[in-house]
Amino acid sequence: MKHSITRLLPALAIALVILSPAIAQKKAEEETPQPIVETWQQFMNLPKAQRQEYSQKLVKAQNLFSQKRLFDTLEKIDELDKIFPDHPSALNLRGACYVEIRSFKKANKIFEKILTISPDNTNVQFNLAEVDFVTKNWTSAYDRFTQLIPRLPSRNKGLIRLCEFKLLLCQLKTGRVKEAIALRDQYDAWDDSPYYYYSRAAIFYHEDNKKEAEKMLNNARFVWRNDAALSAWQDTLIEFGYIRSFYGENAENAK
Repeated sequence: MKHSITRLLPALAIALVILSPAIAQKKAEEETPQPIVETWQQFMNLPKAQRQEYSQKLVKAQNLFSQKRLFDTLEKIDELDKIFPDHPSALNLRGACYVEIRSFKKANKIFEKILTISPDNTNVQFNLAEVDFVTKNWTSAYDRFTQLIPRLPSRNKGLIRLCEFKLLLCQLKTGRVKEAIALRDQYDAWDDSPYYYYSRAAIFYHEDNKKEAEKMLNNARFVWRNDAALSAWQDTLIEFGYIRSFYGENAENAK
């Protein structure tokens, strides 16, 4: 099954390799240098040829990951670590591989390690919340999504709504039904996201009203007419256990 983590991964890796020198210089002037700045400075101290080799290998690793050649990706990351160990971009890619093979404990350790280097990185914060979600650690997932949502940039509306939907499901699992209903009613059908339909479907499922829930999901498919736009939302309901996987797996009862 695909995970939201793996859809959101590529931007982080490239961004961390080419971290803006201006930003790094500004942070370096602070009394206590940030770990991400120290990492950038150490990376920039490498010979130019090694930095270029690293960037090229990173792109190859990302391409392998996109092709779901996970063990080849891990081998390429080992090569990256020989040039520069524990770069956040390589760590995040390794963590995503572990998520894909459902080695969630290893993935969590990786993502926690990245946060020690880049504590304000919302991509990694999302990854940690998502791992809690797919491993059904509902209380921790609730806490992480609650803390994450206000930190997300307003321009990333799609991710905000998806996180709010996951938070709603965590609320249902942790007995916060009134909060979940209030969150459901926060947006109407004109919100320009699948949230309206999926949040209502989730509440209907929770109330054992499968007919109305499926009607809402059918409405979402009619309005959006794009499986790719709905795949993360559909995967979320599969992970939660409300609907059957496309691959024929029996979904776990979420009740």
